[in-house]
Amino acid sequence: MKFAFSAQESAIEQMVEAIERQINEAQSGAVRDAATLAVKEGRANIASAGFSSRWQKALTSNFYPNEGVNPAALIFHRIPFAGVFERGITISGRPLLWLPIERNLPPGIHSPSQYGKKLVSVNIAGKPPLLFDAFNRLRGPLFFGTRSVDIRKRFDLYAIFERATERMREFYEQRIKG
Repeated sequence: MKFAFSAQESAIEQMVEAIERQINEAQSGAVRDAATLAVKEGRANIASAGFSSRWQKALTSNFYPNEGVNPAALIFHRIPFAGVFERGITISGRPLLWLPIERNLPPGIHSPSQYGKKLVSVNIAGKPPLLFDAFNRLRGPLFFGTRSVDIRKRFDLYAIFERATERMREFYEQRIKG
């Protein structure tokens, strides 16, 4: 018994190219789906920690198709120090860290150097030192000094990103079937 098969080379090439295109589109779509899910759930996590919509919207992603190679997505927070709330941190002063008493300050002032007027320190035994406006003490204390501040972990974005990554196979399979 003899079996022979013949096909036009161009038809096979077109079929292979169509399959490769479908695989690449499914891979790219799966990466995009995972990134979209990670950003959506990450923003919800930031919101549940009590952060503003500005902080929520600052979590974003960039997609890199990397034609012919594995596509990638980079998920990042536009506020550079947001990672502090992912890990938690202790911030130490040199020797003191001056924290604002916002109700006594004009809007937008967060540090003694931003205040721009002469300040005077008042030290009472057993109490944190206070900074007052040297010419307007009726306003109340503007800043108080402390050796350090502990900022607790408030986000759990890495766990969210990991869960989104684990779902990439599911996203790929949905797209390759579709």
